[in-house]
Amino acid sequence: MKAPPGASSTGDPGEAALRALPAAASVWVVVFLWRPANFWVLMTLGVGALAWWALRVRGPFVLEEGIRPGDALLGVASSAALYAVFVLGRSAALAVFPPAASQIGAVYALGAHGPAWAVAPALALVIGPGEEVFWRGLVQWGLVHRLGPLRGWAAATLVYGLVHLAAGNALLVVAALAAGAFWGGLYLWCGRLAPVVVSHVLWDLTVFLLLPLR
Repeated sequence: MKAPPGASSTGDPGEAALRALPAAASVWVVVFLWRPANFWVLMTLGVGALAWWALRVRGPFVLEEGIRPGDALLGVASSAALYAVFVLGRSAALAVFPPAASQIGAVYALGAHGPAWAVAPALALVIGPGEEVFWRGLVQWGLVHRLGPLRGWAAATLVYGLVHLAAGNALLVVAALAAGAFWGGLYLWCGRLAPVVVSHVLWDLTVFLLLPLR
């Protein structure tokens, strides 16, 4: 496991992460609970704003961490592995948790209000990368600096799952915890966000558009 790079120009990383959490919670409440507009529009604007916040704090850290030729392959492989985990998880949930089918349907109902030609670029260019830049690149980075690698990863994963309580969907919270733990662990292990972004983007496109888990 690799510790995140230092932050001599950003002040206290832990404080930066904690200050960002109320804004993130507010975005998730607006997107999942209030929903005053189209889900995909709200998600794109909200996640885009959070990613902008993270980049203001850390600067072009993804480039500073380095991007290697193997990052694309690692992203593809990890995305496939996570999708397989979710396929198995879906089967298990349907077998032991009767409301699972309706809760899975509710997740997909949120994303049904947009054509694929608009949803795909939103996922690939803003939502997938933006979530990683904010949640792993700022929140986990800051909490790891404050709490140490394992406790910081666990705390960041927990927070990522808890904000999804705004959706009122237990299965979505469990899914967020699983995905957040996976991507956070990948970032902790390789020390570069680039493969994590590739993994998240491919997983989003697969789950929402290519091979939905309905």
